[in-house]
Amino acid sequence: MTTRPDLRHILFDSATRLIPKVFAMMLFVIGSLLLVSVLTPIDPDVMPLVERSLPLGLVEFSHAIGTVIGVLMIFVARGLWERIDTAWYMAIALLSAGAVFSFTRELAVVPAATLAICAMLLIPCKSAFNRRSNLLSLSVNPVWPLVSLATLGFIIWLGFFVYKHVPYAQSLWSNFSYHANTSRFLRGVVIILVTIVLLALYRLFGIARRTPPMPEAEDMEQLKAVVAEASNPQAWLALLRDKHILWNDDKTAFLMYGVSGKQWVVMGEPVGPRAETVALCWELKEMASMANARLSFYQISPSMLPLVLDLGLWPYKVGEEAMVDARTFDLAGKKGYGFRQTLKRFESLGAVFEVIAPEALEPHMPRLKAVSDAWLKTKSAKEKGYSLGSFQPDYVRLTPVAVVRIGGEIVAFANLWPTQDKTLLTLDLMRYEPGSPPSVMEYLFLQLILYARDQGYGHFSLGMAPLGGLDAKPLSRAWYKIAAVIYQVGGDFYNFAGLRAYKEKFKPDWQPRYFAVPGQEAALMPALMAVVALGAKAPKKREGVAEQR
Repeated sequence: MTTRPDLRHILFDSATRLIPKVFAMMLFVIGSLLLVSVLTPIDPDVMPLVERSLPLGLVEFSHAIGTVIGVLMIFVARGLWERIDTAWYMAIALLSAGAVFSFTRELAVVPAATLAICAMLLIPCKSAFNRRSNLLSLSVNPVWPLVSLATLGFIIWLGFFVYKHVPYAQSLWSNFSYHANTSRFLRGVVIILVTIVLLALYRLFGIARRTPPMPEAEDMEQLKAVVAEASNPQAWLALLRDKHILWNDDKTAFLMYGVSGKQWVVMGEPVGPRAETVALCWELKEMASMANARLSFYQISPSMLPLVLDLGLWPYKVGEEAMVDARTFDLAGKKGYGFRQTLKRFESLGAVFEVIAPEALEPHMPRLKAVSDAWLKTKSAKEKGYSLGSFQPDYVRLTPVAVVRIGGEIVAFANLWPTQDKTLLTLDLMRYEPGSPPSVMEYLFLQLILYARDQGYGHFSLGMAPLGGLDAKPLSRAWYKIAAVIYQVGGDFYNFAGLRAYKEKFKPDWQPRYFAVPGQEAALMPALMAVVALGAKAPKKREGVAEQR
């Protein structure tokens, strides 16, 4: 009983994919033949009937419009191939208009009837053209422009070949008569070239609208309002303004993504109501498809897996996030002995932990900047981007900052990412002065977990352990084996094992994080390189607003 619906679904899906291709080729061929018909002489046997039945002005006008229709058919065929809904509307209009003007040009009954029949065949196939896009902002696929221009060039050459016996004269351009076939051809060539130039100019000035721009200063308040309601603290990364923001119509939900070549990488999970974020994911998939780009989702939780699978993406585990249950965290017993010693040692040093509210940060910014610069210099590092914050004053001022003072001087700090529902608290930047006492970050972590507990948060996140928890079995996929090797021997570049072991001291719950890409390992590697490239982009200053990382 279940196989029949499945078979119908398979057949419908196959037809949905095949029909646009068939009609695209049909429209391309019809457009080419229409141009050949327009640019070649009217049949001498039909000419007497044309002279008696059609006014000369109508014949000339029909030739000009027929030329434009033929050129547009060739270019709209690309939209049908891509299943764009506006191309479906345009194709029906062009076929219908072509039928009318074929008849009013030279009483071409058979071509007119053929065009009308093709339009009627296309009408019931609307469901196969379900992609919403701006037809003239399609990405440049070299095959279509080359084939289209080559076809138009051949048609023009064919016209010159047909009329090669007619000597050129300036008067040909202004000759209007039923038998002035050469003059109509010359004017038709000009119409073809003008149509192509207009399409190219529209694309040149309209293509920038294909992807949303980076958020501007006026977008920040709307972003802050939505981020403040988010239950996923990664939403704060949107306020760095280094990623494109795709909004829903009501601006109650968004997703953020970076572009590196043909890779479009969504950072984290969409923000906002579930129904709205699902629609945004599908919208971005369509946009990426139209731009001939490859869409992926980086650092997503297991709750996103059903959606990314529906989107046709393949999830790969890229690490685990350390989540400490703040409600049950305590320092009692043998397991808390080391932590109690750390707290006592820093208390003896006169260390003070404090969380500074955003509105009270301004007097402390110079010192925070000095600590950050010293930390970067010691690590021989520079600011990263995309999936991490960087020290940009306007960004740091957005959220509370936890600091450790010794002798009244700030020696370590971390900016916090709070969530309004208090399900989770985490941190972004972690910086400390090189001369500060050992284990200062452990002291800061302990104080933050206790702070999260006291403030009523459910969990405190210590962040990801990249490549952690990827067990390579004999039958595991290639990625797991590659990741396991990198995890074990990559210590010279990044201390994967040491970072996970450090966070393990806090006895967290390890939750998997995935990278969903459009394919298997061959698609994963370019997507990972895109994340690296996006993270390596230097921060760019923006006057008066949060700066890019």
